[in-house]
Amino acid sequence: MSAEERKEEENKILGPDVIEAETTEAKVSEVGKNVPNVEVAWSNADGGSKSSIAPSLDGVSDTEGISIAEKIAIEKDPPEKKFNFPKIFIRKDELIEIEVQIVFDPWSGDIYSITQPGLLNTDILETLKAVSFYYSFRPVSYDDMQKYRRQASIYDANAGELIVNRLQLRNLFLINHLRETNMVDEYGDAVIIKIDPESDNLSLESLTQMFNTTPALLDVVMTLFERKLLLLFNVSQ
Repeated sequence: MSAEERKEEENKILGPDVIEAETTEAKVSEVGKNVPNVEVAWSNADGGSKSSIAPSLDGVSDTEGISIAEKIAIEKDPPEKKFNFPKIFIRKDELIEIEVQIVFDPWSGDIYSITQPGLLNTDILETLKAVSFYYSFRPVSYDDMQKYRRQASIYDANAGELIVNRLQLRNLFLINHLRETNMVDEYGDAVIIKIDPESDNLSLESLTQMFNTTPALLDVVMTLFERKLLLLFNVSQ
């Protein structure tokens, strides 16, 4: 399949192409509260009013992740290897693993909860059952992030703002970075992630398969992935 044919097929699944933003005359205003699932970013370093897709952050913290990490560290034995300094530099061969826990009815298969492990005490379950799946992603570098922000950016003429569409950004993360999972279907058959050899991205078959899962699953997985990246939206609100 050619690159043009693949793009056409992706558009059938993801929707129309995102329009590349024009930034020369964009007017900057406050974060738009009427535009859902978007990240608004700007820069006034030169004293002007040109929009920018580079967010200005004083700091980011995954407070929920910190709380869960502290709880798990107390309950489990410490790992053999301990890092004295944070892992700042990206290693392309080191996958980021996201784990989710699903609580379901073993008689009907109905799902009652999809969360990050550690949020629910599943030891008290008597009728329902809990199972965990992991999803492994290639790491995202700063260069990747800049490229994705450009690809997912649009200029909203009505709001007068340059915005980054959060849903489109998540699609780019999913297509470009998902590599492995141990997820199975209701019959216990393994879900195999296939990579397109030409683009080195998620194949259309696997992308379609992932998009056919229950909606909350990918929402939780991608939210946890964003937290791993410390990519937190609407941080100024």
